[in-house]
Amino acid sequence: MKLRRIEAIVATVITLVVMVIMFGKKTKNWEARTSLFLEKPFEEKGMTFNFFENHLLPTLLFVALFYIAFLTFNNFIIPRYINKAKYEMALFTSFLTLFILWFGFAYCEWMQHRYNRLTVWAYFGESGRVISSIVSIILFISTYTLAKQGRLFLLQKKLNLSSTLLKESLIAFSVISSAYLFLLVFNGSMAFFWLIISIYLFIMYSIEMYGLLPFCSKAKYSLKQYLYVRLPLSFLIYAPFGFVVVSGLGFNTNAFFALWCCTCLISIPVIKHLYHQKLQHHTKLGNLENALGNSTANLSFLRSQINPHFLFNALNTLYGSALTEGAEITATSIQKLGDIMRFMLHENILDNILLIREIEYLHNYIDLQKLRTDLSQNIIVDYNIQQVTKDLFIAPMLLIPFVENAFKHGISLKEPSWIKVNLSMQDDRLFFDVYNSVHLKRINDPEKNRSGIGIPNVRQRLLQLYPNKHELTIRQTDMEYFVHLTLTL
Repeated sequence: MKLRRIEAIVATVITLVVMVIMFGKKTKNWEARTSLFLEKPFEEKGMTFNFFENHLLPTLLFVALFYIAFLTFNNFIIPRYINKAKYEMALFTSFLTLFILWFGFAYCEWMQHRYNRLTVWAYFGESGRVISSIVSIILFISTYTLAKQGRLFLLQKKLNLSSTLLKESLIAFSVISSAYLFLLVFNGSMAFFWLIISIYLFIMYSIEMYGLLPFCSKAKYSLKQYLYVRLPLSFLIYAPFGFVVVSGLGFNTNAFFALWCCTCLISIPVIKHLYHQKLQHHTKLGNLENALGNSTANLSFLRSQINPHFLFNALNTLYGSALTEGAEITATSIQKLGDIMRFMLHENILDNILLIREIEYLHNYIDLQKLRTDLSQNIIVDYNIQQVTKDLFIAPMLLIPFVENAFKHGISLKEPSWIKVNLSMQDDRLFFDVYNSVHLKRINDPEKNRSGIGIPNVRQRLLQLYPNKHELTIRQTDMEYFVHLTLTL
């Protein structure tokens, strides 16, 4: 079932429930003669008051107009015109719909205030209820659409801090608004109280969960030190919300402070408990990711071991034959290939290796690739790798995947291509840049079907092995692919 159809069904059910509740409540009040104040203005003007015609039906029509507005914008104007970039038709139909709604709200006001002996048009601009209803519709449709689009965005993107906050904000908005509308039917004062206090509590939750509690944990604050910071902060944030509640509901000053104390007694332990649960969840998730990464690496290593002794013996035989025949380039290439294989089988499984060995592997790989690229005048491979003199250590296979990716996607045998590799050191900081051309189709590319460790794998390893010690930037255009890595060793 499509989302908009579900939205229409939910809106219909909510509207019917509200109308049934209002019908029963207002009819019961009238039968109990508790709504006589509605009849008095009509009697003073010598007019007959009809409860259903002059009060109940206009009230139900008022609710129905909100329902019609939601369906018109959400299920017709937005999908048919706005999503298809037909902005002129969207603007025209929006103004037409708002005009009809405006007339409908004015008609409701006219029916309920017929004793004023005015025309319907008199309520278009003079009635604050009509104008506020139109503004409420515009704000609600806009907010709901943005919230829905944000939710759909989160389903398509990997969650980070900003998207997590957005997700929690959308959930809070849904819960607060739903409860507010439900309470509004039964008790307007309770609905008002819920709306203001729940917004304040969610703001405190966000500040504590993502700001105050992480800071206090990092600084190793005790409970007393935490309260010294939390209580003044919460009072500053609470003050405007508490003032609105006290003023709106007619409470006294004692209620102002009592309400703040109650919210603190409830929110402090609850938010701290949620924060500790979240920390435990992240810790378990990190351990599982590390275990999965180690298992994947071990499996990949086992698959790569295809009788290495046989391969080395075969390479040594080819190397000797090439020297005998005077093919020095071939012999050198075979020797470099042997060095690469030894690196992959022996040093690649270590946690850390000398940076010099990683750079030697980088040189060997580029030299082997240049054997085929040097045959074409349209391919330029330029690399500048600074010599390293310090005994610095690095996790293996962090640099070469970017170069492999450049040769795999940056070389075309038919179009002009280029690859540029730069590596430099500044104290214990490594700066690594890789540029390569981009080609959409490479049917004859020998690197096309080759598999490697992959850029996503490198990202994950950097996050695990060098947290807060690396900066990886990847940028791609239609013509160029660029990678910049800064690493503190």
